[in-house]
Amino acid sequence: QAKLEELSGLSAEEAKQRLIESLKDQAKLDAASYVNEIMDDAKLNANQQAKKIVIQTIQRVATETAIENSVSVFHIDNDEVKGRIIGREGRNIRALEAATGVEIVVDDTPEAIVISAFDPVRREVCRLALHQLVADGRIHPARIEEVVAKVKKQLDNEIIETGKRTAIDLGIHGLHPELIRIIGKMKYRSSYGQNLLQHARETANLCAVMASELGLNPKKAKRAGLLHDIGKVPDEESELPHALYGAKIAEKYKEKPDICNAIGAHHDEME
Repeated sequence: QAKLEELSGLSAEEAKQRLIESLKDQAKLDAASYVNEIMDDAKLNANQQAKKIVIQTIQRVATETAIENSVSVFHIDNDEVKGRIIGREGRNIRALEAATGVEIVVDDTPEAIVISAFDPVRREVCRLALHQLVADGRIHPARIEEVVAKVKKQLDNEIIETGKRTAIDLGIHGLHPELIRIIGKMKYRSSYGQNLLQHARETANLCAVMASELGLNPKKAKRAGLLHDIGKVPDEESELPHALYGAKIAEKYKEKPDICNAIGAHHDEME
């Protein structure tokens, strides 16, 4: 021991203290590294859990709320106008129903005619046609067919323009023309008292913001948000829930699989 002390220039006690200090420093480094590793894992897990919670919350808030209004009311000035709309033995009403695909209810309700149809675009065609017919004064089957054909063309052009403008406003490009038309038709449909097009626009913007916050692709999220309710705007009836039907429509018109999946999964009806 004396020889070692002489060679090292340290006493046994000094050497012991230096060893202890060295071990303490190494232990601190090891502990700090271990703590940092634990904190990194905790942050990663917390971030993943936070994303999961936010996404689940959004999905739960976006519950199925499709309560459709299937009637429109056309107001008239007096019963004399109502009689002219009905026509002799109801021929004008029958011609209007045949041309527009709606059911027209004429009862004792004063100064009103009820237009009934599940498709809101058909109801709008009938309402606009009635407005033009009453304003023009010529109401007979041939004139009805002429006016309805004109209104259908005008409304279809408006629908396409609305769809295009919506996509441009949101910065969404490359949509199939039929998807553009479906988006435009949302203007004439409501869900739980809210205009469906306005709802789709709000959802698109919300999805983009949330995606940015979560580190996801905001452009894809915005596109999926805009299209998420296209299954509520069918040209034909479907037995599928609207989310799954919407995914089917999106796939038909060449939307990418992740967009189709987002549409189909927004009510947890697919993974």
